[in-house]
Amino acid sequence: MNFFTKPRLICRLLLSVIAGMLFLSYMTSSKQERTLLYFQQSDGGIGIEERYLPPLSESEFAVSLVNELLLGPADHRFLRFADPELRLRSCFVRDNALYIDFPAQVLTPDIKAPDFHTVYTLLRKNIAVNCKNIGAVYFYIDGVPAYVKNYHSSTDNKKS
Repeated sequence: MNFFTKPRLICRLLLSVIAGMLFLSYMTSSKQERTLLYFQQSDGGIGIEERYLPPLSESEFAVSLVNELLLGPADHRFLRFADPELRLRSCFVRDNALYIDFPAQVLTPDIKAPDFHTVYTLLRKNIAVNCKNIGAVYFYIDGVPAYVKNYHSSTDNKKS
């Protein structure tokens, strides 16, 4: 074999091995689900942000979606739902209903954020669009129901 062709052969062989490894890693990696997230814009409108989340069971995906929403938008024109350090007291799905328990600090954020009713409305919209099997969303603040569904009308009313 000629001295000048041997390095080319080795380079081609290495490139083939690397390409094969990349192809295999792509084929075996978990697929991502396209998710549309709704946030309030700074000017008051509603904006959509596209994200790709790992595929999970419906209940795990709903909880993951709430956590993703609380991380906030990537686009600086959108408002966060709450302070970046806010941690949910609990979030789970039972019988096709999502239960979210916020700490009281969600009502008095230290950053520019929408009012809690707007946060409530946008969280429900995000769940309705992305989690088809979730039939109801219940919000609590420090364990106390924040909003309850009024079964006599199609609107949600704040509990007194």
